[in-house]
Amino acid sequence: MHTISCAIVGYGGIALFHTRALLRIPGVRLRTVVGRRAEPAESFREAWGFENATTCYEEVLADPDIDAVVIASPSEAHYEQTRLALEADKNVLVEIPVALSHKGAAEIAGLARKSGNKLLVAHTRRFNRTGRFVRDFIANGTAGHVHQHQTHEFQLRRDNVGWTGYRRSWTDDVLFHHGCHVLDYSLWTIGRPVRRIRGELSPLDAGTGTSLDVSMLLRYTTETIAALSLSYNARSGVSNNIYLCDAGTLVVSGNQVSLNGKNLFQSEDTLDDDVLVQNTEFIESIRNDRQPACGADHALEALDLLQQVYDQSITLEDEAKYKRMWEV
Repeated sequence: MHTISCAIVGYGGIALFHTRALLRIPGVRLRTVVGRRAEPAESFREAWGFENATTCYEEVLADPDIDAVVIASPSEAHYEQTRLALEADKNVLVEIPVALSHKGAAEIAGLARKSGNKLLVAHTRRFNRTGRFVRDFIANGTAGHVHQHQTHEFQLRRDNVGWTGYRRSWTDDVLFHHGCHVLDYSLWTIGRPVRRIRGELSPLDAGTGTSLDVSMLLRYTTETIAALSLSYNARSGVSNNIYLCDAGTLVVSGNQVSLNGKNLFQSEDTLDDDVLVQNTEFIESIRNDRQPACGADHALEALDLLQQVYDQSITLEDEAKYKRMWEV
């Protein structure tokens, strides 16, 4: 079996999931962890058995022993780190979003095609067994026509603290990060093109410098309406998907799926299991010299629509109310 030598960029919560997954995949070598600060990078190395720890990304890219780079860094760094890795002839698994604009994502997709390197964008919900059940249930016609898809994704992010409780050195983005999760899930499960999208962003929050709320209204070519709402202002977290279909009301809550109140599917899988399926797909795509499921081209559709929502706010009202501090 061909050994795949990996580097991980980042040592936060999601980097931990990727590391645990890679340890469970036969023939994967944990070569280097790279991060902004030396001490936590070294602690991560010791805890998980990496051979090296560094704060120098260029050192990782220059290492001929490294086959693949897993980018689990802040969202605003994804574009540049992915670009440099592809240019250095590395295979890349990058957390979403691959870029904080459609323009940046399109450049990465073009570079991946040109280089021939493998690039997987971590839309992890596509690798979740519950999500696959919902997608198949709709695709095979069992649900009948889907009249509406409603999503609520609410959490509290008024302070710059992530889900691990760690205070961040960077600012999250409700539209291009969590909005990317939610919109891609709708696109993937409905499985039809979008005819138009309209959206509303809240003005920039004085404390974080970014919008904390967004709602999007989509019209699919099948006339399905999707209403997707996200918030960083929710003191009580909510995450659900509701599909109003000919067959009835399909509700997805966590890893449970019900139709008209009757349980259809339930899984005990955790995020660890989903990341394992996803990362195994990435490693196997390298071994078998094929493009992985959910490459950059798959990610472009969601980012195109998210860019439209952002641009609508910028152009319809005072730009200063909505313009983010980052562009790519």
